[in-house]
Amino acid sequence: MTPRLLIASALVLVSMPGLSGRGAENSPLPVRDGRPVVATVGDGAIALDEFLLQLEPAGDRARLLQGRATAAELEVLQRLVTIRLLVLEATTMGLGDLPEIRKQVEVTSRQILRDVLTERLTKDVVADAAAVEKAYRDKVREWKTAALLFTDEVAAKAAREAIAKGATFEAIASKAIAGAQAKADTDQEYHQQKDYLPQIASAIATLDTGQVSPVIRLDTGVVVVKVLDIRYPEKADVRAEVTKVLLGERQLAALKAHEEELRAVNVVIHKDVIDGVDYEAATPNLEALMKDTRVIAEIKGAAPFTVADLTDYLRMQAYHGDDNVAQGKRYNSRKQAALDATVARRLLNAEALRLGIDATPEYIDRINGYEESLVFNSFVQRVIVPDNKMREEEVKAYYDAHTADYSTPGMLRVRSLAFTKRAAAEAATEKLRAGTDFAWLAANAEDQAPRETPDLLVFDGRPVMTDSMPEDVQKVLRDTAAGDVRLYANGDGPYYTLVVQDRVAREPRPYAEVRDEISRKLFGEKLKAAVETYATRLRAQVKVEVFVTKAE
Repeated sequence: MTPRLLIASALVLVSMPGLSGRGAENSPLPVRDGRPVVATVGDGAIALDEFLLQLEPAGDRARLLQGRATAAELEVLQRLVTIRLLVLEATTMGLGDLPEIRKQVEVTSRQILRDVLTERLTKDVVADAAAVEKAYRDKVREWKTAALLFTDEVAAKAAREAIAKGATFEAIASKAIAGAQAKADTDQEYHQQKDYLPQIASAIATLDTGQVSPVIRLDTGVVVVKVLDIRYPEKADVRAEVTKVLLGERQLAALKAHEEELRAVNVVIHKDVIDGVDYEAATPNLEALMKDTRVIAEIKGAAPFTVADLTDYLRMQAYHGDDNVAQGKRYNSRKQAALDATVARRLLNAEALRLGIDATPEYIDRINGYEESLVFNSFVQRVIVPDNKMREEEVKAYYDAHTADYSTPGMLRVRSLAFTKRAAAEAATEKLRAGTDFAWLAANAEDQAPRETPDLLVFDGRPVMTDSMPEDVQKVLRDTAAGDVRLYANGDGPYYTLVVQDRVAREPRPYAEVRDEISRKLFGEKLKAAVETYATRLRAQVKVEVFVTKAE
């Protein structure tokens, strides 16, 4: 688990209601050791920078400097205070000195050192705007197409050849359909690449609006597709994700380039030594290689990398079920990668120490936060958990009282027609009740709402969870059965005719299937309550001050 995830897991576990902020909301934060402070717990302080590390998304530093926080930010701060209270208690019990905690802190400190260095080296790197735009358009591109599906490949090729010689797709389509050579497949909707069969998606990917694909072979026949239109809808989440990925790639490239510069002047590789290490050889054996002090890489400012280091690294990464032969082959295949990875880590650690990153607040705050999370979690496991274990009767009683929450979702299969006029929807409803074929009515009814109508509801017969439908639709369809037809008219339209094809009722899931899920939920709630109770008792003994209030 990464340091940040471990801290986050501790924050999720705890909450502390009732923290009060200090007086005037515009008062500046107090300063401790030259740093703005958002809270104090006993003799210790929670610096603003420590607090900002825990906020997702990043908090507004300027606003927080004025002592004003959002409700969500205050909740995080309350949890940090609770963690500090329990860590103080755990420290008096000596939990912070446990060997396993000291070891974890020691190991993770090197990772955090590299993280802070990486952030410094890449802080000015930006994603290439043109690359972002191209990748974004590739992601969101949607096509509106018309297709002709032929059963006879010869006929399909003849049709495509006629289009190539100047005939319009529409004229060829009309002729092929009239002659029962092909069927049309068009719905006037825009579709993403994933909505098409792979063969079709590949064929239209390079086409512009108005162009026609080659003949495409499918399992069901052969098809010719015309691109009617292409659009690129704005999707902020996709743009953000694309930007994040491409920025990450650029940052990685910048980091690798810096690493190569460092390697060129700070690392000496003894190629003859690593080439001479053969893990498939009978001698020296693995035990001997674990003690081999021959130097593979000299790293300025860091300990040398020896054969023993390499062997230990490979042994830790190995699958121990292998026989000696398979293990030796795997070690040999991975030794160069192990060398590169270890040299990179040691080189970056040495560079971080050279730059004095280990003395910066960014590094110290993260190390302290990580150590506190370890101590807090140890305290919870040793002190809180033993008195709050789940009993089977508690889990079963909760299941019996909340059966509806642990049932399969109710689902409906519904088909819909949407109209611009209420009278048209009412007429369609009556016709369907009288036995008119739905497909015929969908193709011939007048005053149907265009597909591009904003917020248009479309039910196409695929199963839909009842709870996911708009509340008004749920009311209209309540107590319906397969074959029922309902009118849904809300406001100024569109107006809908809804045909129920099938209904799947909720069914309770077996207790054995959901027992562990319920147990985890109740255990989390029980632990959270126990932590809050313990922290409340500590607050009576330790002075706590919070220097931010809720922003208006």
